[in-house]
Amino acid sequence: MRFSLKRTSLWRQNGFIKLWTGQTISLFGSAITTLALPLTAITILHATTFQMGLLLALGQISPLLFGFVVGAWVDRLRRRPLLLIADLGRVLLLGLIPLMSLLHLLRIEVLYLVSFFMGVLTVIFTIASTSFLPSLVERKHLVEGNTALQLSQSAAQIIGPNLAGVLIQLVTAPVAIIGDCLSFFLSAFFIWRIDGGETEAVSPTSRQNLWVEIRAGLRSVVRNPILRALATANGVANIFWGVQLSLLLVYMTRELEINALWIGIIYACGNVGFLVGTLLAKRVVQWWGLGSSLIGASLLSIIGALLVPLAHGSLLEVALLLASAQFLTVCPLIIYHIHEVSLRQTITPNHMQGRVNATMQVISWATTPLGALVGGWLGESIGVRSTLFVVVAGLLFAQPWLWFSPLRALRTLSIEEPSKVATFV
Repeated sequence: MRFSLKRTSLWRQNGFIKLWTGQTISLFGSAITTLALPLTAITILHATTFQMGLLLALGQISPLLFGFVVGAWVDRLRRRPLLLIADLGRVLLLGLIPLMSLLHLLRIEVLYLVSFFMGVLTVIFTIASTSFLPSLVERKHLVEGNTALQLSQSAAQIIGPNLAGVLIQLVTAPVAIIGDCLSFFLSAFFIWRIDGGETEAVSPTSRQNLWVEIRAGLRSVVRNPILRALATANGVANIFWGVQLSLLLVYMTRELEINALWIGIIYACGNVGFLVGTLLAKRVVQWWGLGSSLIGASLLSIIGALLVPLAHGSLLEVALLLASAQFLTVCPLIIYHIHEVSLRQTITPNHMQGRVNATMQVISWATTPLGALVGGWLGESIGVRSTLFVVVAGLLFAQPWLWFSPLRALRTLSIEEPSKVATFV
């Protein structure tokens, strides 16, 4: 897929370019923390399997606790200031880890707190940025805009783990996190430079009771059969992706005895799937249709999950298999993600974007911390490898919610007015 200035005006819109630039920089920085934070817990603080599950759960529980409220705020307030608050807050939070490590005060409880509040700020940023994008670009450019943002994430996922692995080997995991602090600061700078593109915030006189607005967002998802199917399937699947996430680094470092440098290489090689999935997303839908692509992509990702517990042999053999598992998991999930988000943005009126996006996050993503806790418990009860086989069975259980829904009949992404595409009560 190529982006041409002659074909589209997307890349002539300064607001989108600044949002894209800021998010691209922060994504590269976040690739460091994704590896450095859990490795800090494992290698420096010697966290147990359950502690690792709890650490991931605390980072992922924020959508459940605050998603609905944040969604209502996003629809009430200007979205750009919320993005700035989230970025600058993450600078301060992450800075605590290298500082306390250098002072020899770092404890697992500190990582728990940082992980939790980072999750809160990430919920604010994610909901606000997803809701902000339709204000910056026309709805017919939403797929291309989301694809551009996903391309940035793909590049970060490919390059970032390698850089993170080398950086961690050189300066230790806690100190490497300073790079992510800098990336969030630069992201805030570019977002601060965005002018226009956002409608006026809802006036206090026109606001309803906060809980009435939250219920309206929840009803919008529950009463729409397409959004309901996506949210339910995502919620069930993410329980088991949460199980895998909580155990993957423990599995690689302790059972397979892979060091940080090799882990970075495995993630980087496997995460070529981010780039391939992003480049193929539009073409796959042209081949299969929107509904079939979403269902097929979610099924293909399960093959990657199956390869993880099958890893054995020499270091090279294990590395190749895990890299393949990463690719076969990530590539179809990126195709799924791009079109799922674009479909959601397209059928949602602008004044409901925050609440609908928040509701989808709460329903579909708030189950990840449950999976992390279950993963930590199962990992200690039946073993890490056996638990990773349970993940595959759980992912298969999530599929019928997509199969037996109106989603299967969708061929293209409509760009009609949202009120004509879906009913929101």
